[in-house]
Amino acid sequence: MVLTAALTASNNARLSRRLLWGLILLYILPGLFARTPWKPEDSSGFGQSFHFFKAPFEQWAYSQIGDRLYVEGGLAAAWLAGLLGKLASIIHIPYAWLDDAMRLGNVFWLILAGWAIWNTTYRLAKRVELQPEDPLGAAPTRVDYARAVADASVLCLLATLGLLVKAHTQVPEVAELAGLSLILLAAVRALDRPIGAGWMLGWGIVIALFARGWAHWLPFLLLLLLSSASHASMRFGLLRRMLRAAAIVAIAFVPWFIWLMSLKHGEAWWHAWMGWNSQRFLILDPTKSLDAATLVTALKTSLWFLWPILPMAAWTLWRYRAAFREPSMRIPMAAALAGFVVLMITNPSEEANYIPLLPPLSVLAALGLSTMRRGLISLIDWFAVLCFTLIAVLVWLGWTAATFGFPAKIASNFEKLSPGYVPDVIGIELVVAMLATYAWVRLIIWRTTSRKKALWRPMVLSCGGVILIWLLMMTLWIPRIDYAKTFKMVGQNLANTVKQEGGEGPQCVRDFNLGDAQRGTLEYHSGLSFYSRQSAVDRHRCRFLILQDDTRRAFPVKFDFEQNQGSDWQQVWSGRRNSDKYEYFFLYQKKSDWLSHHPAANHAEQ
Repeated sequence: MVLTAALTASNNARLSRRLLWGLILLYILPGLFARTPWKPEDSSGFGQSFHFFKAPFEQWAYSQIGDRLYVEGGLAAAWLAGLLGKLASIIHIPYAWLDDAMRLGNVFWLILAGWAIWNTTYRLAKRVELQPEDPLGAAPTRVDYARAVADASVLCLLATLGLLVKAHTQVPEVAELAGLSLILLAAVRALDRPIGAGWMLGWGIVIALFARGWAHWLPFLLLLLLSSASHASMRFGLLRRMLRAAAIVAIAFVPWFIWLMSLKHGEAWWHAWMGWNSQRFLILDPTKSLDAATLVTALKTSLWFLWPILPMAAWTLWRYRAAFREPSMRIPMAAALAGFVVLMITNPSEEANYIPLLPPLSVLAALGLSTMRRGLISLIDWFAVLCFTLIAVLVWLGWTAATFGFPAKIASNFEKLSPGYVPDVIGIELVVAMLATYAWVRLIIWRTTSRKKALWRPMVLSCGGVILIWLLMMTLWIPRIDYAKTFKMVGQNLANTVKQEGGEGPQCVRDFNLGDAQRGTLEYHSGLSFYSRQSAVDRHRCRFLILQDDTRRAFPVKFDFEQNQGSDWQQVWSGRRNSDKYEYFFLYQKKSDWLSHHPAANHAEQ
């Protein structure tokens, strides 16, 4: 048995359920509403979800953005968002709020992930080998200790810097996080309830697979099963019963999925998606290699993406090094190892590949809190105080400069980032930002003066600091950020031009060189139907064509198009987002149709 440092019941105060849920909701809800889809990942994810919103259920096996096949990611997150969009339409939510309603899926995935991580930590912390020393008989009960550590694990997850932006955008990684967290919980639950663990394992596999493919969950699952099977108590009966229950879930799911794939060319999407999964492996690409530069990139990204749980988890492994043979350490260690293996064999420069590390590292970080020395805890606290207070001051200073023009140098920098934006002194958002700042000051005072030594106490400042910065950004800066990243004005201008020039008849648009992020959101904001060059559906009827190009290369796509097809098309509009001086959009109309609507031009040509 490996014992932790001595604890008393006063160290083990439970985190208030209201406070815990309040922190979770303060983390999740800001940034989900009162904005439009942002370029690039949020827009692409929304475009996929928007397709499912418009498509009937029998076509949900074929993922598209518009009429273009889309395989980057999976189906789980987009399915849920599309379903929420349909529900919002049924209850007559305004169309302008549709994207807000669809982002509510993130709330479900994050709460599911947090629930799984809490229960994983709770079950591990109750085990004998992780119980604290009790030389005076004053230690907390096993259940109270486990609950305090489990509370800390949720705070560890929320304090992680890399999760913050992805948790608030429509990306498949959020659903993948929930699926992998369920798989980890199933491996731990199998120690005492193998059949229930099997059902949970089956659903975890289904969610993780259809969230972002098999490149992440397969190594994750194999290493977890290997670590479980290598333990004496898991080698035979328990593991067999768990896998049997998981197989029942898979067998029940397979016929439904095969039927779904047989509808609306689902098989074509499946083959394309499997090919995308294979391409994600770095070791399968002969043009890439795991060189020193790749390792340096992985190290740099890990240090900020996994802060602060990475160093805390490393501390836990060091302190519990004598307990590596116990399931309480073996299982989260195997999951963390699987995450690092996935990272090395895929692409370490892609932030999404670090998501599988979040569940096991959050668990390990929380398990080691009771062994941390007071000096190390103080270091974490003061780092959080200094770092997040400085960032908050900079956020307020930036907002002041951008709104009132002082300091002038900072104001000019903001003008360069979002030219044309007219700042406005916001009302309720400003009040919320001031209350959040006041709460941060009060939290610092409480942390530095309170004599309570609860296990979760070291994570309160880190978690609160992350929430503070996000709240300030999503209140003070969100109008400017939305202005810089949205395609709303471009879509509305496009729709107005098509309406003015099109007259009666079908108003669809063919796209030429249009990216996935641009395509999905422009369809949403303009209300037009887009068709790709390769699509045979209705493209002969489309009298408009939109082309995307880049000024950094002197419009090569536009030049090539006009050289080869320009005789059939007349440019009627061009535009861009004010915050992007390179990306341009050009709208063309069929010349015969354009001449019929402009008699003077027709007479001039004659």
